[in-house]
Amino acid sequence: MSLSFGPTSDPAPKGKLSWLPTREDSFLILESSGEAIFVTDRDGRILSLNPVAQQLVGRRQDVIGSVFHELVGCFFSKGGSHRDCPLEHTVRTGEVTMVSSHQWIRAHGTGIEIAATFWPRCQGMECVGAIVVCRDLTVEREAERDVQRVARLAEDAPNPIVEFNEGGIMLYANTAMVELLNRGTSIHGRVEAVFPPNLADVLKHCLESQQPTIRLEHHVEDYVLAWSFFPLGDLKQVRAYGTDITADVELRRAKDVAEESARAKAIFLATMSHELRTPMNGVLGCTQLLQDTALTDPQRQLLETMHRSAESLLVLVNDILDFSKIEAGKMSLEVADVELRSLIADVITLTSEAVKKKGLIVQVELAQDIPAELRGDSIRLRQILFNLVGNAIKFTERGGIHVSVKTVPCNQNDSDAIVLQWTVKDTGIGITADQQARLFGAYSQAEVSTARRYGGTGLGLMICCQLVELMGGAMMVESAPGKGSSFTYSTSLLPAIQRTTSAQAVKPSIASTTDRNTPLRVLVVDDNEINQVVACKFLQKLGCQVEVARNGREAVDSIAHATYDAVLMDCEMPEMNGYEATQEIRRQEQATTRHLPIIALTGHASSEDEQKCRQVGMDDVITKPMSLPTLRAKLEHLLAQPDVRPAQSPP
Repeated sequence: MSLSFGPTSDPAPKGKLSWLPTREDSFLILESSGEAIFVTDRDGRILSLNPVAQQLVGRRQDVIGSVFHELVGCFFSKGGSHRDCPLEHTVRTGEVTMVSSHQWIRAHGTGIEIAATFWPRCQGMECVGAIVVCRDLTVEREAERDVQRVARLAEDAPNPIVEFNEGGIMLYANTAMVELLNRGTSIHGRVEAVFPPNLADVLKHCLESQQPTIRLEHHVEDYVLAWSFFPLGDLKQVRAYGTDITADVELRRAKDVAEESARAKAIFLATMSHELRTPMNGVLGCTQLLQDTALTDPQRQLLETMHRSAESLLVLVNDILDFSKIEAGKMSLEVADVELRSLIADVITLTSEAVKKKGLIVQVELAQDIPAELRGDSIRLRQILFNLVGNAIKFTERGGIHVSVKTVPCNQNDSDAIVLQWTVKDTGIGITADQQARLFGAYSQAEVSTARRYGGTGLGLMICCQLVELMGGAMMVESAPGKGSSFTYSTSLLPAIQRTTSAQAVKPSIASTTDRNTPLRVLVVDDNEINQVVACKFLQKLGCQVEVARNGREAVDSIAHATYDAVLMDCEMPEMNGYEATQEIRRQEQATTRHLPIIALTGHASSEDEQKCRQVGMDDVITKPMSLPTLRAKLEHLLAQPDVRPAQSPP
């Protein structure tokens, strides 16, 4: 094939149209072509080039008169090891020569890939040069490389990848999918064995909705695959990605087992709390009642020893329950009024007997700027201080304990919190540096001999440390063997709420809650005979008339036929428990104007249990073991409420 420029001398046959490009036509062809075109003479010198070719060479480089071969360096192989210049070959033979790929290093050092076609330029029968048409393959090759890269990614992916058409026919499967089909005795190349049984419905849904379907789990022999399906636009195809989630499923199962174990543990601890507190209620209640009887000195000493032992057992039970709450992340704080000086005085009073027996001195120092009242969790504040003072007394044989409290600046500028720094310092046996490092861990004591000599579970300091952190503070210890220990911690409390008091706000005692001389009539509802005895004796000491019901059903019947001033209701009972009985009592009260005060008596000590009691309609809660002062305070508070009307004395 040849291409010539200019008119030909041969006239066109009659009846036929003939057109040969003029020089102007040739110029327009060169200028408008989207390919790079070079025009050379027979020696390969460039005579002209179009704008695309100039852009390919470089706009600032003048290549007219240059030898094309030297500019581009293009070769081709015609067989064997012989290499020839394709332009020279075209001029010499008059053949069209094609070079499909050539790396051209341009003058400024950058390289591109081109494809070149060499056409002979002829005048008559003589070849006078060549036209070289070059095409830049850079973008095309990059697109091909992208396709190949994606293909390699799919092929090299460790997880199976499959493409389906709208009929559910597999169009593509990567290497991982092929290996999956060849794996195991139950598969044997069956596609349906490795996909969910509703594969056809999934593919149909993806194509119709053009929405993906993700993470369909399917068991394949001893492992689990999660398949995700994605529609491929207008191709009417669906691509499926599989992921081996066997480890995730096992982890999920282990998590479920652990959570179930934690729930079972929580139920067990709650049950044990109830079961332990019920007999302890009998022990502590009876010892309190016996202390008010005529006793010889040896009998009183034995009784006091019994009472202290029961209280120590109660401390251990509380520690174990608090530790279980911390482990479960359910430890929370209450917010109520806190009288700091009264709180510290209570702790000193509770520990005074042990201090007196050891001949120790306890000093308390409170900064003058500490408010008389604050807002916080007084029970937990007392627990922390009582534990630290108790430990100080336990590990100190001579000298004493110094308790100090002062205010420190709050780290948060916009907070109205009042930060208190507490210090409990003793002159006891001290703690080594190694022992301090593990002091706040669970079940941790200084050493085994310490546990044998002084007792304890090793949970107290760990619980105190967690409570301090809940209060926005931290606990530290400074100590040396033989030189005593100093525990310092900080707590964030809120300012007290300013309230106005009136003369009529004074709480009456039990004796003054009615305007009649008859005793208060209280119904004790409990299935445990020991608890019945303790509750009845306590109430009788308070001057109350007491009746007993053994379960919730009896309580509802008794209240329907008699009038009571208050009810002491156990929560766990046969036939009808305390929750159900309270709900029934409140339902029957809807037809009356009277609200019967009901106090829950429970062995469950968590805030969740207290909330449950209040939700069913109970007015207050006493946690076993019950004490006489607590019972008195609860009754006085409830009977002083304006919506409580005392029972009328029988005619």
